[in-house]
Amino acid sequence: MKITSALSYFLFAAATSSSVALTFTTNSSKLSPSSTVFSTTFRRQYAPSKTTMLRMSDDSTGEYDFDVIIIGCGVGGHGAALHSRAQSLKTAVFAGGDVGGTCVNRGCVPSKALLAASGRVRDMKDAAHLSDLGIAVEGDVTYDRERIAAHAKNLANRVKGNLENSLIALGVDVVEGRGVLTGNANEVKDEATGKVYTAKDIILAPGSIPFVPPGITVDEKTVFTSDGALELPYVPEWVAIIGSGYIGLEFSDVYTALGSEVTFIEAMPMLMPTFDREIAKMAERMLIRDRPIDYRTNVFASEVTPGIPGEKPVTIKMIDANTK
Repeated sequence: MKITSALSYFLFAAATSSSVALTFTTNSSKLSPSSTVFSTTFRRQYAPSKTTMLRMSDDSTGEYDFDVIIIGCGVGGHGAALHSRAQSLKTAVFAGGDVGGTCVNRGCVPSKALLAASGRVRDMKDAAHLSDLGIAVEGDVTYDRERIAAHAKNLANRVKGNLENSLIALGVDVVEGRGVLTGNANEVKDEATGKVYTAKDIILAPGSIPFVPPGITVDEKTVFTSDGALELPYVPEWVAIIGSGYIGLEFSDVYTALGSEVTFIEAMPMLMPTFDREIAKMAERMLIRDRPIDYRTNVFASEVTPGIPGEKPVTIKMIDANTK
């Protein structure tokens, strides 16, 4: 894909508050209305976790509705609830209508479902490899985009249901509303009903939302966050991905398998800058080298303006990462 190709679809995939901005310059007058852009950020590195006993506060004088209230029911909140019940503590979780959180509903689970489905398409199109196995496919290999997207959503819903049922089976009270701290000690309000609950201890596990750097306008029609891109609303001819971390690699894998061309836009001097170098080399060989993927490094995306699907391309203004 040449750098002057059209960019009408943009995905900004970011999962945490820690990010690296990336840049890419194009001549919008030369863009056709059937291309794509993706962008990603990098997760912070945390120290290895260790198992500890849940320690309650020293206040034993008050009477509370629960021993522990957990705000958030993603991976962290769910794990905290399991540990709390293992200590025989009366526990409530405020799920905010989002049992499973980012990982189950908008992250790990649906992305792996898309990777699995699109990977089958890639394998079936590899006639040379199939021939080596003694397999021949007659005619074109086709796919149903809506059914692939539905498969990812259905899998996420099943996992979500299983997580909620596991909590209920252990005696955890699952409150569907969002939990809001009232400003008074030991109090959490259900935003949906206004009811106030009390607990000896409160654990905050609110999760994360996509981070969008200044200058990037997201419309979830032509410029997407990772949340919107997982919906697989359509498969563009070209995609630009801002950021070359694992989120960007996942989306490039999905979209190239389904027929898109991809350009990575990376602010650092090399692709996958946070990866171990040996892993990065292997990823480049297996996931980039022989695929319709090119890249630009050492550039920042200073401005991204949405387009109109099928009519007007996304425009991306970029600056040199060294001179800025």
